Amino acid sequence: MKTKKMEIGFFSLTSCEGCLFALLDLKEKFFALNKKVRIKSFRLLEEGIHMSEEKFDIAFVEGSPLTEQNIEQLKKVRKQAKTLIAIGSCAHIGGIYHLKQYSDKEKIFNYVYSGNVGVENFDVLPVNKIVKVDYFLPGCPVNANEFLQFIHGLIIGKSPSIEQNPVCRECQIRGYECVLQKGEICLGPITQAGCDAVCLKSKQGCWGCRGLAEDAQIENLVKELRKKHTDHEIIKVLEVFGIKDLLN
Repeated sequence: MKTKKMEIGFFSLTSCEGCLFALLDLKEKFFALNKKVRIKSFRLLEEGIHMSEEKFDIAFVEGSPLTEQNIEQLKKVRKQAKTLIAIGSCAHIGGIYHLKQYSDKEKIFNYVYSGNVGVENFDVLPVNKIVKVDYFLPGCPVNANEFLQFIHGLIIGKSPSIEQNPVCRECQIRGYECVLQKGEICLGPITQAGCDAVCLKSKQGCWGCRGLAEDAQIENLVKELRKKHTDHEIIKVLEVFGIKDLLN
């Protein structure tokens, strides 16, 4: 007797869909999931058509709920899924869209859309501010290999978790040059690891796309950064992925 496959779906709100492309970059590894699960919805696949009343064991949601349609879709997916997982920084902490929260929202809206009343201009919220989220898988984009470990854990009935270490640990393990020691702004000491320190590999400081690590020593980092940078320079980096909001 065959065991019924777990049924999963992938859903995009307002986003660049970079997280979904990151999963497709797994190529054979991603499509091998079909041996263990049934992918019922994935917009980037021809057969991934979401039927309106279907049920899902797991729904992966990426992107930010920035329109009324997004919010309606998110609530519907929540009702249809036993487990909802927010993937990527947009769904997890609001993502790069958070930048508009720190400026004159109406002024930016009018500049971009010429005051078009048909375009919504909602505040940027992470998915869990609208519906219950069971798990988060952070990153910009999501780490595809981390996703595989995550979903394989769910398949065997294991409650998945993300190892709580700062990005600095991954940076040191890989022997990358510490840009913080060079006097550059880097949020690696307070940011949750799991990205393989990919930005540091390119000698760019971490901007915190994966959110805060547990027990992050925020005050200590800010104190160190203030030795060479103004508060304005520090805050500009904290605002990129909405880390500034997480500090309150």
